[in-house]
Amino acid sequence: MPAYFVIELDVENGPSLDEYEREVTKHVVAAGGRFLVRGNNYRPIEGDWHPKRLVIVEFPDVDAIERYYHSDANQTLKKTRLAGTAGKPAKAVAIQGLDLGENGATPQYVGVDSSGAAVWR
Repeated sequence: MPAYFVIELDVENGPSLDEYEREVTKHVVAAGGRFLVRGNNYRPIEGDWHPKRLVIVEFPDVDAIERYYHSDANQTLKKTRLAGTAGKPAKAVAIQGLDLGENGATPQYVGVDSSGAAVWR
């Protein structure tokens, strides 16, 4: 089931971040990732959220995201990324995607989780 790595970056030094993004691309792709969103061309719809940069990467599953994130290559590149964000860490989450099957089936409601939120698969 696909999973998504959603990252918000606070860009402070564009050239340093550019260097990081060029280098990190090959490592993400080698780890099974596929970039879906990479930029700042968005329109706020609700609330007061104005990220300087958003990145969304699709991976085969959440475990693949964690393997990539904790990999030696990513941890080494993290230093370059932090130079581009003035040392501010990214805000990032890994989230399980919906299993829509090969035909893009409609997600199915399966109940609620321990917090009372709806669960779809």
